Amino acid sequence: MIRNLCVDLRVGVWAVTLALLLAGGLTESQRLPAAEASVPVSEMTDPLHDVILPRLYAIIGADVSPTLGDATLINRFRFIVSLAMVDAAAPYHPTAVGMYTRAPRRPEREWTNANINTAMFHAAYNALMGLLPERVPVWREMMRDVGLDPLDRSTDLSTAVGIGNAAGAGAQRARLYDGVNQTGDYQDTTGYAPVNSAFELRDPSRWQPGLRRHGIGVYAVQQFVTPQLANTEPIAPFDPRELRVDPPSASDPANWDAYKAQVDVVLDISANLSDEMKLKAELFDNKIASLGLSYVKIAKDLNLSPADIARGYFVKVAAWMDASIATWQEKRRYDAVRPFSAIAYVYGNEPVTTWGGPGQGRQDVPADQWQAYLPEADHPEYPSGSTCGCYAHAQALRRFTGTDRLDWSVSYPAGTSRIEPGLTPARDTTLTFETWTDFASDCGQSRLWGGVHFAKAVEASAAYCSVFGDMAYDYYLTLMDGSAPLRESAETLSPDPWLENASKPAAPVPVVPENTYPTPLACENASESIVVTAMNNGVICEGVDTTGLSQLAGFLDAVVVYGELNLGAQVCFEQEGAMALFKRAGAASLMEELAAYSVNNLTCAWVDQPGMVMLIATSPALQSDGATARDLSDCVVTLTAPLNFRASPGGGVIGLIPDNARLNASERSDDWLKVRYSDEEGWISADFVTTEGACQ
Repeated sequence: MIRNLCVDLRVGVWAVTLALLLAGGLTESQRLPAAEASVPVSEMTDPLHDVILPRLYAIIGADVSPTLGDATLINRFRFIVSLAMVDAAAPYHPTAVGMYTRAPRRPEREWTNANINTAMFHAAYNALMGLLPERVPVWREMMRDVGLDPLDRSTDLSTAVGIGNAAGAGAQRARLYDGVNQTGDYQDTTGYAPVNSAFELRDPSRWQPGLRRHGIGVYAVQQFVTPQLANTEPIAPFDPRELRVDPPSASDPANWDAYKAQVDVVLDISANLSDEMKLKAELFDNKIASLGLSYVKIAKDLNLSPADIARGYFVKVAAWMDASIATWQEKRRYDAVRPFSAIAYVYGNEPVTTWGGPGQGRQDVPADQWQAYLPEADHPEYPSGSTCGCYAHAQALRRFTGTDRLDWSVSYPAGTSRIEPGLTPARDTTLTFETWTDFASDCGQSRLWGGVHFAKAVEASAAYCSVFGDMAYDYYLTLMDGSAPLRESAETLSPDPWLENASKPAAPVPVVPENTYPTPLACENASESIVVTAMNNGVICEGVDTTGLSQLAGFLDAVVVYGELNLGAQVCFEQEGAMALFKRAGAASLMEELAAYSVNNLTCAWVDQPGMVMLIATSPALQSDGATARDLSDCVVTLTAPLNFRASPGGGVIGLIPDNARLNASERSDDWLKVRYSDEEGWISADFVTTEGACQ
């Protein structure tokens, strides 16, 4: 009897904990079940949601993220657990293979729920033991509650226990050094430091950490949570460095009209919040309630098997994980200001009409005391991570289910708001999402309603983040049909080269005293529009026969410089343009763009190596083996990763082409290929394609 009482109390604790985590109006029927094993393992229809996730979420709420708002950490735990379960289920399928663990395929007679569930439980247990080892008693209790022995460490791959143990340990081990710094307690490895303090906005375009109240008189300053996520190896095979979003120009006060306009939009929304807007902001802020329970709904509708539930869950969390990696890369890159800082910067202590705080309704408050409806997230503003994750989640499940239909409703009894308990909603309210399209759109808009993002951050994520759902699902298909190669253990990506270059101190602009040494006569004869000055008299320059260069697009003028250039020389042209150095490197010819600057209305560049200095009307595409693009015929390329679609080689981005796209290429310029996509011509990197035909 004492034993039964202890079990009842323990189950009650899990149920209460989950209810608190998912508080905010969700009815009992819309929450995850309590972590209770009411049926034998062989008869369980959803071990993931019935037993494993309720315990995991309770521990996350207690140890990791009390508000369930640190999505990057939450999703890492969910991904590795689901990865372990999917790898464990693979041997019980006709063709499926594991991502990191390859156990021999089991005979069809063993493809039972008893074996599959046992393998998946042991896999999840081993993954959780590696992720959160300080909670060993909880994970062991989970296993005992479902009648399994947590101390059975068998690695016999002919048994469900051995397969599960191997898959769980393999998933945890393979992602241990993936770049997020699990072994360093997830601390920053990038050296990020905000330019603003919580008390001083030094740069109104950049993120300002906020102050979080942790009790009466107790405050903490926000820290950028896991900026190193930008250097984490993705799940799908793509290069995050190829995925970029345009800069948030409206967040630069130099563009004052746009800066103020986006601030005014946030204020207007805040002043006119409806109950539905508030509830959707709360729903999508809780990633477990929104993304988790929307999946539970369709899993039940489709009557998925336990293994397929784990597989669908893997697809959606992999999509969110990859979306987060790319988003964190761009957040780290732009380090953009949040609305609360920009509002105070624009209006100071002037009164603004806005939501006045919980239960206060619409009020006039000093701008520097304005508060968002939702708590500010612990990272820079642009682009929106929640929006990106929702679009990735929606597309992954749209592909997984084969339909855009969702038909999910969430009911909130009157007064069950998390932010305004007892007041919002004023009456019983039901939120309905008929399609995944509606779900993703409302998720993005909810970040505006919550006051934590500007519109451009939401728009940027909505425009490009569905691709992560496509990539996750396409990779999942290769695991299911057995064509996916066995993955090596994940490794940290190299630092973002954009950040590496941005962190380098700007080179001083060299301005040579006029006629330090007389310009060689040959330079004067070359052209009256060229001025060369040098730091010593051993520099030689010669005129150029430009006949052969007239075919180079944008070519304007040129001069050859060589000799004793160890101290350098300054080459200037009267016309405006970009400058490049054309030089020999063995049998090849190389073009290197030079940093141009202006001196006395001349366009100049500093040269410290021999070659032909050219003035070109536009920034050159750096080429080798010749300075001009080569026409191609019968060249077909297939993208091996989603690529930026550029207006010119290395030029501005005009769109994104998904991986596996098959296109005809008409020109090649060194490492760039000209293709036609969606009735528009542009350039893509040649490093991420396979080719057929004459493509060289």
